[in-house]
Amino acid sequence: MNKQLCRNKGGPSDFIVRISGGEGINIQGKIEHIQSGRIHYFNDFLEMILMMQQKMDELEYPQPDTELRTFRSRD
Repeated sequence: MNKQLCRNKGGPSDFIVRISGGEGINIQGKIEHIQSGRIHYFNDFLEMILMMQQKMDELEYPQPDTELRTFRSRD
């Protein structure tokens, strides 16, 4: 694993988001994770959010207030 990523486990995750066009949730742009320098391009709002969530999960960033909701019925 990349040494930079190991140092960031559980640490801050900062992003730069650049939106280049679109309307509503149909936006497009790029997102850069500052600590790793990785850049990804997205084509809609949900994809952008999922990319950020994936990176924070990968780095084991604590997210006590994050709740992913679904339409599944509660048992």
